[in-house]
Amino acid sequence: MSQKIRLSWLQLSHEKAKLFAAIAGVMVSVVLMWMQLGLMNALFSSAVMFHDRLSADLVVVHSQYESILRSRSFSARLLYRLRGSEFVEDVVPVYIGTTDWKNPSTGGRKSIQVYGIETQKLTLSALGVNEHRQGLREEDTFLFDRLARPGFGEVPQFIADGQEPEVEINRRRMRAIGVTELGSSFGVDGNVITSEANFLRLFSQRRSGVIDLGLISLSEGAEPAVVRPQLQAALGKEVQVLTREEFRSLEIDYWQKATPIGVIFSAGTVVGFFIGFIVVYQILYTDVTNHLPQFATMKAMGFSGRYLVRVVLGQSFWLAVLGYVPGTIVAGLLYSGLKAATQLPLELSLLRGVALALATLFMCAMSGLLAIRKLSSADPADVF
Repeated sequence: MSQKIRLSWLQLSHEKAKLFAAIAGVMVSVVLMWMQLGLMNALFSSAVMFHDRLSADLVVVHSQYESILRSRSFSARLLYRLRGSEFVEDVVPVYIGTTDWKNPSTGGRKSIQVYGIETQKLTLSALGVNEHRQGLREEDTFLFDRLARPGFGEVPQFIADGQEPEVEINRRRMRAIGVTELGSSFGVDGNVITSEANFLRLFSQRRSGVIDLGLISLSEGAEPAVVRPQLQAALGKEVQVLTREEFRSLEIDYWQKATPIGVIFSAGTVVGFFIGFIVVYQILYTDVTNHLPQFATMKAMGFSGRYLVRVVLGQSFWLAVLGYVPGTIVAGLLYSGLKAATQLPLELSLLRGVALALATLFMCAMSGLLAIRKLSSADPADVF
């Protein structure tokens, strides 16, 4: 009697272990898909934070422009040709460069992105730019990106305490007069905003009038998409005129197609899906095989094949639910930790959550349907 009880207990433990293994497989799959899609979305969102803050209707870039990190310079004289156009209200140059930053606390050095902007006009709609336009006209002043990754020192804290700390940028002493928010990305750890004059002081090898971006503000009533071809014709083939959405899409396309990062995250999402699919399929197939006599008996008793399919699909549904919920909670915790460590815009979005929930249900349903194929073709006479 005790041996039968022991066998029953072992069988029950085995069934529980299979259940937990299936739930864990779905959970791991959900976490992987959340992380891959979240990181890919963070890649694209962080790459265009600067683009989204431009105060312009159209953007002029070099014809061989690839990315904000690989921009090519062109003469501002091309940009100034447009001031005579009836559609153009104003044009503004922007300088972009990457240089060396010395941590004021530790002396460590990091690379930082520097933007030189026109301070007479509102070039960027980022935090602090409009308030400090006058201050940026002073020699050797800048705004520091408070969303930068760790390693640049406690500059935002000094500014919050009412100080204006001096920092060495490209071996030149500069004074931080405020903070802004541009955010780090996969290619940039931190950012600095300064005036055109201060930018040229920092980058002594750069010549005035050789710019990286041109911003065009259109007259009232002018439509960017309609005006763009006319302005492009006026500037020729050396540069290209883009709407803000085109400029944004160009940056995303670069990261998605010209670098392996977008492909890696996409592949990771597919791998996560198939991990869950294989685990659930193997466990459901084993479960159906082990209980084949019971299923065959039910068929002999008159239960239809459709009913048995519903039984297995019901099991698949609960595996999806029991794996998706804790998987999403774990992904949310990982998002919080990574966001604090990297300053990347990682968020659990509702749209992505719904898409992953449907993908998880589909994954488990397909696993169940494949696992039940053997049962649907089985004859009770063959089983017994």
